[in-house]
Amino acid sequence: MFSKTLWLALALIAVLSLTAAASGRESYLITGKDIKPHSITSRHLVDHTIQIHDLSLALVKSLRGQVGPTGATGPKGDTGTAGAQGPKGDAGATGATGAQGKTGATGAAGVRGLTGPAGPIGPKGERGLPGLANVETDGPYPGRPDSENNLHGMQGDQSTAMWAADGTLQTSWVMCAPGKVALGGGFGQDDVQTTNLRIVTSSPIQIANGKTYFDDPSVYKPIDPEGSFVPNGWIVQGYNLGTQPLIVRPWVVCATVGR
Repeated sequence: MFSKTLWLALALIAVLSLTAAASGRESYLITGKDIKPHSITSRHLVDHTIQIHDLSLALVKSLRGQVGPTGATGPKGDTGTAGAQGPKGDAGATGATGAQGKTGATGAAGVRGLTGPAGPIGPKGERGLPGLANVETDGPYPGRPDSENNLHGMQGDQSTAMWAADGTLQTSWVMCAPGKVALGGGFGQDDVQTTNLRIVTSSPIQIANGKTYFDDPSVYKPIDPEGSFVPNGWIVQGYNLGTQPLIVRPWVVCATVGR
């Protein structure tokens, strides 16, 4: 390795050479032979005048120190204390609705259960109310013979007398066709409309052999201890307060009733 003095001498030579060239005086070039070893020292040099670019690359490279060994790893520092939790952030906007998923496959059909045994037959219900059939209404015309009120013989009996103006109780009645039951009834005033008619009775009744149970108590046939009965006709009673006979027509609604 070259000594520091040699390097400095070379540097001085280079400076003197450049100075002489710059001044145009190149009559004499100082070389290393002209310099006595160790005769040029640091005091002969101007401070801060030798620059790196004045030196060769090899010299600059040789001046660099070698890389030292890696130092030992220092001890691991203590873990710091966790910071306080920050405030909760605002709720984000609702995301867009995702696409509808595909329909899943249809599951296998379940096993059909066995049919249970038939239950026992329930008890017989109560008998229903009687049904109605062949509904009709009849209204004879008093003052005519009985044959004229029942020309075809398909109706029941009826009274034929007009109401006399004698101040006594008068009666008109009509009977259902055989086998039918009276459902309702009433009366009608025909031919002469007057205020001299006073009705005191308009009700269902039992009739047999041309007589009501008012005429013959044996006609009355009750069906229970309370005295209920099945009517087969209608009766109208009242007074004629006028001076002339009146026609009062009894009417009855009849039907066949199942029993």
